[in-house]
Amino acid sequence: MKKTFPTVFLLSLTMWFTTGCGSEEPQPNDNKSYGQGFRTDRSYFIATVDESSPTKEMRNAYLEEYLQKSDIQCSQYLDRSINSPSSQSNTGLYMALFDTVSQLSGVKPITDTAKELYRRNETSSNETKLAYKRALSPEIKRGVEIARERYARKLLSNRYRLIESYTMPKLHKDLEKYDRLCNYDTGLVEINMILKKAGKEKKGKIAPFSPKLRIDPETIREKVEAVTIESEAKESETGSN
Repeated sequence: MKKTFPTVFLLSLTMWFTTGCGSEEPQPNDNKSYGQGFRTDRSYFIATVDESSPTKEMRNAYLEEYLQKSDIQCSQYLDRSINSPSSQSNTGLYMALFDTVSQLSGVKPITDTAKELYRRNETSSNETKLAYKRALSPEIKRGVEIARERYARKLLSNRYRLIESYTMPKLHKDLEKYDRLCNYDTGLVEINMILKKAGKEKKGKIAPFSPKLRIDPETIREKVEAVTIESEAKESETGSN
């Protein structure tokens, strides 16, 4: 069967998010931005590293503080960006989300309507996009947390390596990627992965909000359905005036 655009798009983003740790490319130690998006502010870090002569203990203390403070800042960043405009990647990921909800819950008429509403370029569509984002924001944020938790475990596993093996340039590169995971695209990718996994599990095998799942597919379906019905009603009301 030929893959649809959302599926291909989702797979390509998933591959990008899950590449391995470590790189030989050095990273700056100041707080200058390395592109658009979230950047952990290190202005008030307690841990310091002598870059000319770092030790394993310095590196590990810096890593642990970075992860802790980055998580707090990331949560605040996502809260602030909830009203930001949707991007091209958002559209592809929402299309994939609607398709997965349809496959999992058998609500194709609702999700087809959701896709149609989301694709439109009128002002009402922009409002609809924000409505889906706001409604699903708790699940999207949890998706970001899950993805970052998984990557943090990889980073923390490097604490036992010698400084000559896992160098500061490698750590800086990995922390740069950790920052890049703090965005709504990451959360949408994670939600899609969880929904697809839930669809493969036998009914009743995984309880909602269990440690294994942590995101309830039924809650996502209910929110998609509620926003779609409300948005469709608003468009119908506007069209009749």
